[in-house]
Amino acid sequence: MVGIAYLISGRKFAHKIQTFVARTLTQLAAALVFCVLASSSGSAQGLNQFSRGYVTPFPENDQYKLAVFGDSLGDGMWAGLYRAFKPDANIDVVKHSRVSTGFVRVDYFDWNNRIKGILQSQSVHIAVIMVGANDMQPIRRDRKWHKVGTPEWREIYGERVDRFIKSLKGAKAAVYWVGLPIMRTARHNDSMQFMNEVYREKAYVNGVKFIDTWNGFADQFGRYSAFGPDLSGQTKRLRASDGVHFTMNGYRKLAHFVERAIRGDLKLAKSERNIPLAGNQSEQDRAMGRRKKPAVPTDEKQREVKKAPEADAENAQSETVVNRQPSGVPNRARKEGRAISGVQIVRPNIVDSSAGVLGSSYSPQGETIAHDLDNGLTALASISPFNDTNLGNVTRRLPLSQRPYYRVLIKGEQLRPKTGRTDDFSWPGS
Repeated sequence: MVGIAYLISGRKFAHKIQTFVARTLTQLAAALVFCVLASSSGSAQGLNQFSRGYVTPFPENDQYKLAVFGDSLGDGMWAGLYRAFKPDANIDVVKHSRVSTGFVRVDYFDWNNRIKGILQSQSVHIAVIMVGANDMQPIRRDRKWHKVGTPEWREIYGERVDRFIKSLKGAKAAVYWVGLPIMRTARHNDSMQFMNEVYREKAYVNGVKFIDTWNGFADQFGRYSAFGPDLSGQTKRLRASDGVHFTMNGYRKLAHFVERAIRGDLKLAKSERNIPLAGNQSEQDRAMGRRKKPAVPTDEKQREVKKAPEADAENAQSETVVNRQPSGVPNRARKEGRAISGVQIVRPNIVDSSAGVLGSSYSPQGETIAHDLDNGLTALASISPFNDTNLGNVTRRLPLSQRPYYRVLIKGEQLRPKTGRTDDFSWPGS
């Protein structure tokens, strides 16, 4: 009887194994058929999603069209972005903003109708939107007025924002919606925060990027401040007298938040459109036929130095390059000599040890004095604490890009807490 029981249980176990294997094979076959159908459908659609980045890597004529939309805040955003991307030859910053507009008074100006005409007449690869300064007013629909902050107002306003984003996405544009910053009055702040919630929600639903700027213009206590560090780290007036708009330094800092996000996406797009094995940046530009902006001449380049013919002949005879290499001196410590007007000037090459000191992250503050000599030469003298014999008393300062306030307020980084401090939440012993 025991043997029969074992035989029956063994058959049941084998039957369960066979059932499990058959079910697994069926699922694998179904998954394989689905993958084949999906791949054939993707091939039929032309593989539209070929890019890993947010910005298209192949704009028309290798020229990006960066369009700025919005109200008076959008005007300032355009001014800041225009200065930020002015050195870039393949980025054109176009202004489509209009003062005293928004998504509330569609009877005065309807952005959803306006964007259709813009997208039909020109290409937009990157779209930056900053609006809301004029939207702190009720919305009228079906002969009823809805106040700011009510569910009805939010629903109507959100529908219009959603339509605007979808129009830009339909044109294959990379959308960056800029959030409203902190304002001076409490009434403005409540409305701005409410609108920021709508912008952030619609950006998340439609898969576009929302750039928060609220804390970028607040003080250390999270309150409104008209003054603050600009892009160079100096304290400047950033906000206008109305408590809503910005000064030019403020708009440049406001545009920096957007510029940082766009440049990160452009860097990825650039890596995708580069030709493999083409070489460095200059070879890539030559292979792609990219144009370059001419360098802006400085005052020194514009100044012409007039020389007499006899002075040129004398200089040609007096200026000779002398390379003297004493025995036992290594090649990298060779000295380069130049005789000018009978005076031997020796310029030693920078050795590795000196280069390491010059490339250090700490650098004392110094002063450079320039003096024009004869024959079109300029003498430069550097006065710095390195010339002091007592280097122990020198106060070493961090470069601007590594100072805490620049990294936190300008770049938006989060500093690593010190061990044992109140903001250190790491587990002890980890």
